[in-house]
Amino acid sequence: MRNKRLTKRLLLYFSVTLVLFALIMGSVFSWLFTHYNQHVHEEETMQRVLTLAAAIPAMKDSSQFLEETENRVVAEESGSRMRHGHHGRMTHQNERGNDAARREMDWCRQQFSVHDSAGREASQQAGAFLQQLDSLAQGKVWLVVEKSHTILACGENTGEERGQLPAPVNDVLQQVLAGQTAVSHDFGALLDTPSVTVGAPIKDNDGKVVGAVLIHRPLEDLQNTINGGLRLLILSVMLALFLAGILAVMLARRFIRPLYRMQHVSRAFAQGHYDERTGICQQDEIGMLAADIDVLGEKLALAEQERAAISRQRQEFLAAVSHELRTPLTVLRGTVELLFSGLVTEKAERQKYLHQVMSNLSALERLVGDLLELTRLRNTGFSVGKEPLNLCDAFEDAAEQMRTAAAQKNLQLRVDFDGPLPIQGDYGRLRQLMLILLDNAVKFSDDGGEILLQGRQQGGKWQVMVEDHGCGIAPAELPYIFDRFRTNRNHNEQGTGLGLAIAREIAGRHAMEITCESELSRGTRFIIKGDFSLVKPE
Repeated sequence: MRNKRLTKRLLLYFSVTLVLFALIMGSVFSWLFTHYNQHVHEEETMQRVLTLAAAIPAMKDSSQFLEETENRVVAEESGSRMRHGHHGRMTHQNERGNDAARREMDWCRQQFSVHDSAGREASQQAGAFLQQLDSLAQGKVWLVVEKSHTILACGENTGEERGQLPAPVNDVLQQVLAGQTAVSHDFGALLDTPSVTVGAPIKDNDGKVVGAVLIHRPLEDLQNTINGGLRLLILSVMLALFLAGILAVMLARRFIRPLYRMQHVSRAFAQGHYDERTGICQQDEIGMLAADIDVLGEKLALAEQERAAISRQRQEFLAAVSHELRTPLTVLRGTVELLFSGLVTEKAERQKYLHQVMSNLSALERLVGDLLELTRLRNTGFSVGKEPLNLCDAFEDAAEQMRTAAAQKNLQLRVDFDGPLPIQGDYGRLRQLMLILLDNAVKFSDDGGEILLQGRQQGGKWQVMVEDHGCGIAPAELPYIFDRFRTNRNHNEQGTGLGLAIAREIAGRHAMEITCESELSRGTRFIIKGDFSLVKPE
């Protein structure tokens, strides 16, 4: 069963991100929506109160209503002075001062009703007028008489209340009566309901402030509107979260699918199936990772092929070595057993068998030596000592050593160099390389022929060629002549098949390239190429 831990983690991350986004967006929207609606609410109320403040002085009922209120208050004050007149002039003046101070601090709030239980006509007319203002303002309206400190309103609780107003309310009234507009949220306690209050001054024809009009609009409707908007927002957010959750699941699966594919390919690599590929083509980090896995698969497949080739070569090498060793050992064993058996008594015949033993021992020694030499050259830890030398000297020295063998077959060995070839190299190894090539040329050439050793410079490069006119090499065998144990037994019975492999290793150690060109019955040409700039001392 697949492990869904990453999928769950992605879904958790998506969910937390979406919830946080929804909470932040909801909070910001709620704050902005509330303040916007409050601002619109206050602006609308301000326009209405300004309209009423401008229209009230022109209304017949309002002028009469304000005058009657003022007269009634003056009459009440006069009656109060008459009742207290016997206290003398000084007392009367003190009371007048106290009344003035009281009016400065105390307010009288009167409410009128259209259906007054007392049935007084004046009260009913006042209530009807105030109710008309309420309907025009679409809220509760207070008319304020400045001189009498009287607040007039229409309401269910009719009657008169005196006392000191709360400080915030009194500040708003003083601000309006000073000729300014004002907005306040502090009338909720006085009106027993949360509200926004907007006030504007009432001015007479001379521009003098004679009163004020206040409009109180309850915040219940505004709060209901805000709550309704928030409910819609919550429903929208929940629907968005649901749809986003579905989308998150789909995206998570789409994101995880390439990872599962890469996991499958990785497990296939672990089981040795290096031909598996992800097949993912994406221009992102996952696509880059998938491409790297595919490249890794190609390299693993190549490495497996190389490993298989090396294993096959190792088996072939062991089989070839076993074969090469078995033949002389078998001959040696048979010869030694024959000599030990006492069946060979004649001296000449015994000398013949002893000579055969020595010949096979020499072949074994030569084979073991070549194997050790090839193994040493192929070892990456083995270094060839290099020093400045003239390549012509090493090759000419090898040619001089092979002249005796060439003369035995009446072969002419001609050396032709157009100039010195200064390089960095191992004199003995380079001499060994040329001995191998010249030895092959002598072995596979017919009697009376010619062998050419030629060297030429071509700019910063040079080329050395060893050419014979012997039996040649078949085209099918030509690609494999530098492999181990590749030899023509018809013309080289004493060869081990390791000479050309050793020659290629020596050439590679000196940054040289060795190739072969050959035609059957027409001869063979070995070509060594090098670059003066590439041959550096180790």
